[in-house]
Amino acid sequence: MLLVVEDDNSFARILQDFAHETGFETLVAGTAQEALQLATELRPHAVVLDLGLPDRSGLSLLDDLKRDARTRHIPIHVVSASENAETALALGAVGYLLKPVRREDLLAALRKLEDRLENRLRRVLIVEDDDVQREAVAKLLEADGVVIETAAGAQECLQKLKDQTFDCMVLDLTLPDASGYALLETLSQENAFSFPPVIVYTGRDLSAQDEQQLRRYSHSIIIKGAKSPERLLDEVTLFLHQVVAGLSLEQQTLLRRAQSRDETLEGKRVLIVEDDVRNVYALSSVLEPRGVKVQIARNGREAVEATLRAAGAEAPAIDLVLMDVMMPEMDGLTATREIRRDARCKKIPILMLTAKAMPDDQEKCLEAGASDYMTKPLDVDRLLSLVRVWMPR
Repeated sequence: MLLVVEDDNSFARILQDFAHETGFETLVAGTAQEALQLATELRPHAVVLDLGLPDRSGLSLLDDLKRDARTRHIPIHVVSASENAETALALGAVGYLLKPVRREDLLAALRKLEDRLENRLRRVLIVEDDDVQREAVAKLLEADGVVIETAAGAQECLQKLKDQTFDCMVLDLTLPDASGYALLETLSQENAFSFPPVIVYTGRDLSAQDEQQLRRYSHSIIIKGAKSPERLLDEVTLFLHQVVAGLSLEQQTLLRRAQSRDETLEGKRVLIVEDDVRNVYALSSVLEPRGVKVQIARNGREAVEATLRAAGAEAPAIDLVLMDVMMPEMDGLTATREIRRDARCKKIPILMLTAKAMPDDQEKCLEAGASDYMTKPLDVDRLLSLVRVWMPR
């Protein structure tokens, strides 16, 4: 059973026709709410997801499905008109196609889902030079249907990636024969090796430049510490699309612990751009208890000034902006355009908050440079989901 989440009826019918060609029965949902209900109640084998849904962001829906133990294992392939492949893949999508889509690419995506469902065996490669650490990570990740292979250095890793395909790779940066950075660079440039999703698992303190360099290749970066094993297990089971109920009780406990903490938000700085003090209080009261450092701007002009100061390292870095649309002096759309004009601010996530729910609102926000948008009154769970989706990892 394939769940097609698409609000364009014509394209949904095309997807259904292609799905039937590859042997799938189909369900169609035109909204995120309908899709969430169908997914949790009927547990489809796979999902094809559009991101531009009428009631909420498709990325937020993807995050919800991957945070729910009942639906986390379902492979989701995104087909969307917006260019958010990096974010979707980091959230656990198995693939991404940009509309308009060619027939052969759609069929290939559906066959990829079919192959994944038929091949239940998952392969993980652990690249770690320390024998004790390597054994500990292998023990942490072992499960039915998972084959774990290890490599103690870069050359051994490259040989394994040349000989076979893996669903996920856990990589330490400090290797005896090459740095983790050099290994990732080699994999990105040479087609002779398979290049699976990479989770960097390191004991090194990383500078902002180190992180930026790693983000080009890695889906996740985890610093080794007291709580890092549960985070590692969380990330690996996500990329392997494992059924949570099939894991050991100890692993299920670790996963619940990892998901109960909002480490994505802990210590991050969010700029709230809002002229209504009641809304500022409401947003702060949701974010601050989860470890977020809140900064306030009362209008678009203050937002532009604060963002550019942070970009120039004259103030602490801003990780994400919550931008109201209707404000005095400078509205949110104008402020977002101003911020995006500066090359240093091209990638900072900006989430627009609008009191209107007009059909062209989303289009206007995205055209101005917003990463995503949400209508008021704000739903706390949806707001947190959207913030988690876009918060830099």
